[in-house]
Amino acid sequence: MTKPKLSFATLRRLLLDFGFRETVVPKSHIGFHHAESGAEIMLPVYRASDIVAPRHLLLVRITLDAKGLMDDEKFDEFVDSRSAKQSAS
Repeated sequence: MTKPKLSFATLRRLLLDFGFRETVVPKSHIGFHHAESGAEIMLPVYRASDIVAPRHLLLVRITLDAKGLMDDEKFDEFVDSRSAKQSAS
């Protein structure tokens, strides 16, 4: 992944569409839990319009792949396609 620009709103929608439940701990973090696979993703608090840090995208990518929810190549394609759209706007 090269310099992805993905908004938190887009990443959040992806996770919720996969069936993750979101838990917000104000001023601390946002947790996503996928009951079927046991996947857990913890991210710092982001606003919807914030661009997600590459290290956090990597965490999501590794977790989704490891739990069999989305392989790493599909995740990269998703991020690249959304990054291109967000860069054009």
